[in-house]
Amino acid sequence: MRYIKTDLTCRLDNLPWTWFHTKFVMALGITWILDAFEVVIVSVVLKSMAKSLNLSVFQSSWLVSSFLIGALVGAFIFGYLADKFGRKKIFFITLLLYSLGTFLTGFANSFEIALLLRFITGFGLGGEFSAIHSAIDEFIPSRFRGRVDGFITASWNLGSIFASLVGMYLLSSFPEEKAWRYAFLFGGSLAILIVFIRFFIPESPRWLISKGLIEKAEEIVFKLEKKYHVKPINKQCEIPVFEGSLLDAVKIILKKYRGRFLFGTAMSFTILTTYYGFITILPLVITNQYNLPTKEIPNLLLTASIGGLIGGIVVSFLSDKLGRKITGTTVALFSFLTSFFFLTSQDIYTTVFVYSLVAYSFASVAYVSAMEVYPSYLRATAIGVLSVIGRISGMLAPPILTYLATIDYKLSVLGLSMLWLVGFAGFFIWSKFGVEAKGKSIEDIT
Repeated sequence: MRYIKTDLTCRLDNLPWTWFHTKFVMALGITWILDAFEVVIVSVVLKSMAKSLNLSVFQSSWLVSSFLIGALVGAFIFGYLADKFGRKKIFFITLLLYSLGTFLTGFANSFEIALLLRFITGFGLGGEFSAIHSAIDEFIPSRFRGRVDGFITASWNLGSIFASLVGMYLLSSFPEEKAWRYAFLFGGSLAILIVFIRFFIPESPRWLISKGLIEKAEEIVFKLEKKYHVKPINKQCEIPVFEGSLLDAVKIILKKYRGRFLFGTAMSFTILTTYYGFITILPLVITNQYNLPTKEIPNLLLTASIGGLIGGIVVSFLSDKLGRKITGTTVALFSFLTSFFFLTSQDIYTTVFVYSLVAYSFASVAYVSAMEVYPSYLRATAIGVLSVIGRISGMLAPPILTYLATIDYKLSVLGLSMLWLVGFAGFFIWSKFGVEAKGKSIEDIT
């Protein structure tokens, strides 16, 4: 592998926070809101959709599974393609796939068509994840990276809040057979509008450098320095140029970056299993234990989202202020402890809010910690692989926790608690042997 000496990456990190960075984060970070909107809106309208299309419970469940399977495949394939062909090309293609998939779902008239369109929707949204996170980590100045990644992750809760409100409005304002169609048409239209917003975003200079395209990278950085009157600094570093295959990239991840990959696996596993596990047992198990009617479920989910949004924003700042290690370890430990409140507390709304305030904020430090530690030439591939592991784990958590609940309610809650120990152990070990990335450039970390 050959190396290129350049000052461009240091010049990127030397930039102040500008209006460009704000627009950049908004245009790309919207993916998290769309992802949450898609997950929650399907939960809200699935019963109406099944009734309209005459679907069985088994067929209805496959509409959810098809989306998740599509996301798995999309994350892996587009992760590699983003490393091979660039971030910008991929996040246009993936957003178009998502928007068309969800928009056309609104016109589905059979189980087979709906199943295919849900797969396409997941395929696009899963691919978004790898390209978007790579582009953001590579463009944002190092001193802002933790809080920006954390805030974007916390914005997931905005999407879930928005979906809950949209679902409530549509179901109360239109007949059921039309409301679910309007929900998908609205989501698809929103995503199509975002495609146009992304036209101003340049390619990642770090990716361009890793492909030997120095002049193009220089042009992007120079324009930003000129526009915002920033004097270039004279500091150079070596950037590896990778020209291998997908298999070569995976081998490097599993060998050279084995420890980082195991840490990332623990983070991805914890984030997805605890989230999907909790939003499954909350309506199916926990509400029964507290003798709550079905109509209270949307309010509880809304409470959880609000708590998660507040906690995520706070943690996003702490990861840059205190560091990733101490923040991640502490949040994982407190998430483990607060999950036991569901065994003792009599006030379900307070318990859900407190738990979500802590637990939902974990992703705001865990995602950035797991994804900023790879060089630009294989970052998207690594993120894609980690996303696959996380989503598979997330698919398995709900049936396991609900099965435990059939034996004993306490076992289900204890199962959720044990999942948090994986994240705590991962961060605790990383605190001893891993790199603290707070305020450091991508090149210093990798």
